[in-house]
Amino acid sequence: MNLKIVNLVATADLHQSVELIEIAKIRHTIYDQEIFGGRVAYLKTPTMHGKTTIFPSGKLISVGTTTREQAKHDLQETVDTLTQANLIKPVSVTANVRNIVALLTLPNPIPLEQLEEPNSIYEPEQFPAAVVKSNEPKATYLIFNSGKIIISGVKTEEELEKAVVVVTEIATRAEKQPQDKA
Repeated sequence: MNLKIVNLVATADLHQSVELIEIAKIRHTIYDQEIFGGRVAYLKTPTMHGKTTIFPSGKLISVGTTTREQAKHDLQETVDTLTQANLIKPVSVTANVRNIVALLTLPNPIPLEQLEEPNSIYEPEQFPAAVVKSNEPKATYLIFNSGKIIISGVKTEEELEKAVVVVTEIATRAEKQPQDKA
């Protein structure tokens, strides 16, 4: 079994508004009126792990990182960049993790046609994975026949560990179902 965090989404708040047109003048910024009607700007410097979305309200979203430390670094680098450009007053931000996306690889294929889970959908003509939701922890799983599983919706590493246990049990139950179902 192999588990790898592939994306961590974190938010922060500058507690002040920003001018996107002014941010667009900063190096490493992407701002295009065609993208979301010009309602956001993106910052991706060479030292950032992911990128940060900047909203006029001062809200920030960090995506593309794989650890809390990386998300905090990227959000703080965004603050430092905006401060150095005299576009905001200096502020301290907190990285609030909103979603962790991880890839779990199990050693055996999972017979999705044998999956009998409440809160699950498997329509192979529409999508090649079963979509399963759990309430404890609150998570969504995309389970592929190959044994690869995408876990999303958890907010902490502890929730991720619980999600791995839950989805491994789901996969084990599917493997043990009789094969003669139509």
